Amino acid sequence: MTKTSIKHHILIVEDEEIIRSSLRKLLERHDYLVSDAVSIKSARELFDFSDFSLIISDLRLPGQSGTDLIELAKPVPVLIMTSYASLRSAVETMRQGAVDYISKPFDHDEIMVSVKRIIDAPKKVIEVSAGLSLEDYFTRFVLENQEHMNETDLAKKLGISRKSLWQRRNKLGINRKKASEDSTD
Repeated sequence: MTKTSIKHHILIVEDEEIIRSSLRKLLERHDYLVSDAVSIKSARELFDFSDFSLIISDLRLPGQSGTDLIELAKPVPVLIMTSYASLRSAVETMRQGAVDYISKPFDHDEIMVSVKRIIDAPKKVIEVSAGLSLEDYFTRFVLENQEHMNETDLAKKLGISRKSLWQRRNKLGINRKKASEDSTD
């Protein structure tokens, strides 16, 4: 499936076996090498983080928060998953340096689009200002993603309803640009 002979290695840090094995199978079907661990402590004991192209971690792990991996694994990008999605937690996670934030249960297509985007992105350290407000984060996120995500997916990713998305767009003066698949929305 991969266009090049390079296989990217992804680390999953997730304490729930069903999610860990489901994500592993999904990534392996898309031709990624996958390793996993149940906690940050276990991951540190088993692996050198610099061997990975991406780390996908649950936000809430036994012992330490998944966001602790952001600093421990630098410059390897960290994608955070959580069952407790909200705009506030998304902003806080991105402020700490996560490259993306996915709600569980995750949509297979959504996570694969995110993984591909992260791995294919130019290798640079992405810095998010610690002073980023909710409005700034919302504006930045919508402007960067509205061309390839439909309204339902944007709202889900932000942990808000479509109505709230519409209201915030209007309040902040953000014009809607339709994603190519948005016509079925």
